[in-house]
Amino acid sequence: MRVSKRKHLLGFRKTPLAYARGSSKSIAQILNMSQSTFNIMLSSIDTIEIRNILATDPQRSNVPDITTVEQWENKRIVLKSTLWDLLGTASNDIIPAAQYTVLEESDNEHFRQLKISYFTEPDEEVRAWLLIPHQPNGASVLCLHGTAAIGKDTQVGLADKPGRDWARFLAQHGFITIAPDHICSGERLVEGEKPYDTRTFYERHHNWSAAGKAIWDGSRAIDILETVEGVDKNRIGCIGHSLGGHGTMWVAAFDERVKTSIYSCGLFSLQDNPKRYEFSRDYWYIYIPQLRAIFDTQKETGGLLPMDMYEYAALIAPRPFLNISGMTDKTYGNNETLPAIGLQLNALWDLLGKPEHFAQFLPGMPHDVNHYTRMLSLGWLENWLVG
Repeated sequence: MRVSKRKHLLGFRKTPLAYARGSSKSIAQILNMSQSTFNIMLSSIDTIEIRNILATDPQRSNVPDITTVEQWENKRIVLKSTLWDLLGTASNDIIPAAQYTVLEESDNEHFRQLKISYFTEPDEEVRAWLLIPHQPNGASVLCLHGTAAIGKDTQVGLADKPGRDWARFLAQHGFITIAPDHICSGERLVEGEKPYDTRTFYERHHNWSAAGKAIWDGSRAIDILETVEGVDKNRIGCIGHSLGGHGTMWVAAFDERVKTSIYSCGLFSLQDNPKRYEFSRDYWYIYIPQLRAIFDTQKETGGLLPMDMYEYAALIAPRPFLNISGMTDKTYGNNETLPAIGLQLNALWDLLGKPEHFAQFLPGMPHDVNHYTRMLSLGWLENWLVG
């Protein structure tokens, strides 16, 4: 989807015609002046063509031709299969019983804070924080942490960076929250290894991916959450920042028990992205190994990729989904594609009759969480889960 400079230019609330009033310059001069001025800001938006979500087969024709819900459902079946297969195959598919053990317990004025343990695979124990508010609002949220060595502890206010404590923040506002350790972090870190080194994981699961494992672990956390007294299975959300944002999108895409989700600082396109190999690197944290062959092929042949990361978000539709991405975030490589991605996702939710279920906020901020994005997230969750 290419973004036309002229369409954006003439789409501004204050168009060049407004500047012409009372000016001795001609309309043509104003337009030419404005074009050269706004090109500084807009030219980068027009340089990358990305896969159109509402095109049946973007590699054959990237023109959006899906105009009915039935046509989208047909594409969604194919897209879901493609994106799921990319994540690889687990070495086992045994879902442990949804039971947890309380290891620690404390209390404060807002909530009870429990450290719990449970099994995500028959031989793999996970530890998590479970926060139960004294005045619950009836909703619950799975809170996924970002790339921090202390893992789940970021969710209860122990992180160096402020604003990442989603579990504590939401529990203070009445949500039951659960925040597990991600693989290779917190109390799941293998002794002698660096945080987020996935080597041991891939020794156990040769054909899987860390992204696929994130989905599995997220679903197992929801299994546990559903057993907690006071949890309404129809009012469960998911939120995460950075790595936790990726996990939120992946879990919500494949687990429809997630009724609403918030992705903080992480949505992006892989197309012509100078940093895309970081998602299939061959060392440290390897997200999806299968992407490397796709990137290598596209580098030789050119054209559109056979998939893109934001298409996982499309699988969430029409359930409520909020994306918050800082436009000065240098982490992912091509923020100039975010407006086009948002327009595509909005068009999909609109096609499905739920345009109000999608929102995208693109503040001029770096890879961070601040007060107003926290409050926006709180409002979103209260709107869709509490009412």
